Amino acid sequence: MRLVAVAALLSAGCGPVTATRTGQTASAPQTTAPAACVSSDLRLALVTLRGSNLIVVSDVTDIAHPQTVGTLGPLPAPVGASSAMNGAIGQFVCGKDVSFVGGSTDDHYALPTTLFRAPLAGSPRTAVVSGNQAVLVFASSPDGTTVAYLTSGADTAIHQVKGGQDAVLATVPQPGLAGGCEVAPCPAPFQNPADNWDFRLMFSPDGTMISMAQSSITNYIRIWTSDGKAVWNSESAGSTMSVWSGRDLYFRDSKGVEVWRAGAVSTFLPGVAWIRPEASPSGGQIVYEARDAQGSAHVFIVDTASGQVRDLGKGRAEPAFLTSRYLWYQSEPAGKTYMYDLQAGTESESDITSVIDTWPHAA
Repeated sequence: MRLVAVAALLSAGCGPVTATRTGQTASAPQTTAPAACVSSDLRLALVTLRGSNLIVVSDVTDIAHPQTVGTLGPLPAPVGASSAMNGAIGQFVCGKDVSFVGGSTDDHYALPTTLFRAPLAGSPRTAVVSGNQAVLVFASSPDGTTVAYLTSGADTAIHQVKGGQDAVLATVPQPGLAGGCEVAPCPAPFQNPADNWDFRLMFSPDGTMISMAQSSITNYIRIWTSDGKAVWNSESAGSTMSVWSGRDLYFRDSKGVEVWRAGAVSTFLPGVAWIRPEASPSGGQIVYEARDAQGSAHVFIVDTASGQVRDLGKGRAEPAFLTSRYLWYQSEPAGKTYMYDLQAGTESESDITSVIDTWPHAA
């Protein structure tokens, strides 16, 4: 969610991702039916903490006294460079379980090929999807019974696992994300790539829609119903930075921030180039980063009903909702990290160094 140095997808240079191990032929994945889960009233965050590279599950229900309730293991080492991907490492499922990618390999450039699900403690692990194709990004339905995931290689497609059956939801363009630029001057989209790259597979909060956004060398945003019917598609090079709030999908393009609502697209924040927006777990608000005319990062929050925008501070970046009341973000240049109390309007330093996912998810 807020993780910039993501390992799961990137190659070391400008070339496309290699998704299958050398010498292997892609085969049908093995799947296990995702179980329905009981929802949780806990407020949870999947984070890394200062002084450690371990991904931990933190109970932030009492924000002043967070407790570590589980550990997934060390943060994967980046394969090449950084990305603005969402959902490439771990996500909460209903607040009782976590899903995450993994798989042992002796190939430094191989990508994760197994999608696990486990209780908050991190074990025992159940392999929901396993095979020899990469699981690039994934998302669970709100009730936990369905998992969508993107593979790449011989089978570049979005799959959906439900009831133990794996079906192709849709084929999509080959991922084109890369890890850097080896020529000067560096061409777009490698200039400030984290401000422009988007790689998100998401269910809508009510579970009726699935969206996939990729903005790098390959660009598209697509929406399907949860049973695979194509609803909307944009392949504009400027379409990026998507987020669901309610039944509406918000995204950035050359006009600013647009909203897809009931099949129609309209302008929401004209001229705004937002970066990695995140929607509130209580609904009605979206937090995002944007740059001023001098290139300095600010954190903003917008009310989705009124369009009213609030600037929370200059030199702040990578925001995320920890709860509907508390935000997390980092300084720019990166170094210190902070929590912001939306009710009190106060900022305090935080020991959290990255936020991968939070629970509840956006409403």
